[in-house]
Amino acid sequence: MSIDIKLILSPDAEPITREVDEGTSIEEVVQNYRSKLPYRIMCATVDNRDESLNYAIRRPCEIRLCDIRTNTANRVFQRSISLLYLAAAKSVLGSDEVEILNSINRGLYTVVKEKITDEQVESIEKKMWDLIDANFPIKTTSVKKNDLLEFIKSSGADRQYELFRNAPDMHFISLCDLDGYVNYFYGVMVPSTGYIERFAIQRYHDGILLRYPTPDAPNDLPQYYSDDKVYETFEEEREYEEANHLSFISEINEQIEQGRSGEIIAEAERKHTDRITEIAKAIKDSGKRMVLIAGPSSSGKTTFSNRLIARLEDFGVRSLYTGTDDYFVDREFTPRDAKGEYDYEGLDAMDVPLFARNINDLLSGKEVDMPEYDFIEGRKKFGKRTEKLGESQIIVIEGIHALNGAMSEGISEDVKFKIYISPLTQLSIDDHNRIPVSDVRLMRRILRDNRTRGNSVFETIHSWPKVRTGEIVNILPYNAEADMVFNSTLIYELPVIKKYVQPLLEDISKDHAEFGYAEWLLYLLTFFRAIEDEDSIPRDSILREFIGGGLVG
Repeated sequence: MSIDIKLILSPDAEPITREVDEGTSIEEVVQNYRSKLPYRIMCATVDNRDESLNYAIRRPCEIRLCDIRTNTANRVFQRSISLLYLAAAKSVLGSDEVEILNSINRGLYTVVKEKITDEQVESIEKKMWDLIDANFPIKTTSVKKNDLLEFIKSSGADRQYELFRNAPDMHFISLCDLDGYVNYFYGVMVPSTGYIERFAIQRYHDGILLRYPTPDAPNDLPQYYSDDKVYETFEEEREYEEANHLSFISEINEQIEQGRSGEIIAEAERKHTDRITEIAKAIKDSGKRMVLIAGPSSSGKTTFSNRLIARLEDFGVRSLYTGTDDYFVDREFTPRDAKGEYDYEGLDAMDVPLFARNINDLLSGKEVDMPEYDFIEGRKKFGKRTEKLGESQIIVIEGIHALNGAMSEGISEDVKFKIYISPLTQLSIDDHNRIPVSDVRLMRRILRDNRTRGNSVFETIHSWPKVRTGEIVNILPYNAEADMVFNSTLIYELPVIKKYVQPLLEDISKDHAEFGYAEWLLYLLTFFRAIEDEDSIPRDSILREFIGGGLVG
């Protein structure tokens, strides 16, 4: 029997209609269009739900092919290359000794529990290529939670047992099999190892860095750059979580179950307060008069800036706060992207000469008519804010380009103190499945945009790829310039966020292309027990910037 389908070949393509035989796989459909596709297809969405290319078509539907430029395919590729890497490591090392910790340097940072030699690293890489050349199928089986619990318990996988037992909303688990290597992964995979065409592994500090193509350059490995300060921050967070038995979701769920939520919140907030105090003291001791703060979307920059200013005041240092958003060029001069839409993310959207002139005038003691950008009219307004810097007063500046030297070109480097902020979470589902920092930030942004701007979840998720592209180009390459890093993650935040963001995500209709991403976030939240009592969350907590009830927003 023939079935009519609507096929979308790439993110910007119009649907085409064609007939296929019932039971045809999406992978077979893709083969007919290989010459028309700019990049390798990794997966697809079927009526906006994420599906493997092995999916058999049995009803009329809309199929959107996904290459690595999409969030959907990027997640699929990361899962698949992680499985490949772990299978190769198991073959070389003889046991599951590898832990995948976090995303760093646009790759995955992993550690091996026992000391590893350079020869073993080379052997792992060679084994990965051997598996790719053999094009082994990746078999995925969805198993009901209750059917797995007894097996997991008998196999001695205590962490997985506690994770699944303590996750009341999670009902199924995906088991993935690659040439006899079986592991838990949570989502769609590529059909076979041959889909992984580019990667590199290398020694990185005490572990191994797994590098692969990213959405902005699907055919290339990203440029390697020093990320030592972010690495050190991740390590500090890992040590903190290990010391407090909070490294895995199962551990935090257990402590919530035991009624220790208030203690977890208090300790996490104390850590933030101590770090802000440390940064404020470093600024005072440096004698520098210009503090530049940058970080990706929903890092908590506004709350952090206000708390830093208050702490500086405690040290006797007065501050003048301004944001780079007031230095956008007037809309008629705003550059446009490839789709003809205004591009507010790039440096060309900023009035850099005016910014440098204003800051230099302030530092020299002159009175300055500071602009305020009217986002409705799309132009800077003057005459509303006149500032003059006191002799010992400093300027605190927050914005996405703050660490880019080109933004403050013409201002002496001797006066600049640079801070990078991001929620660098180390909380993991298990040894091999991390919680992506970008997903945490997206959920933060969903809450904030819905609460303060009235934006729907659909709008926020739809705009997220553009936001992420802007971060990759304008923020991440410059974090190594920072004098200090502030980790804005809060170990307890996802159990709190869950009850706020879950109903918003559930409201996304299956008719929206963003449904698949919403479904993934909902699945991620199923692992967490919710924290219902928020009374112990301080009003100046960074989390309040997103859930409300705070001093900011």
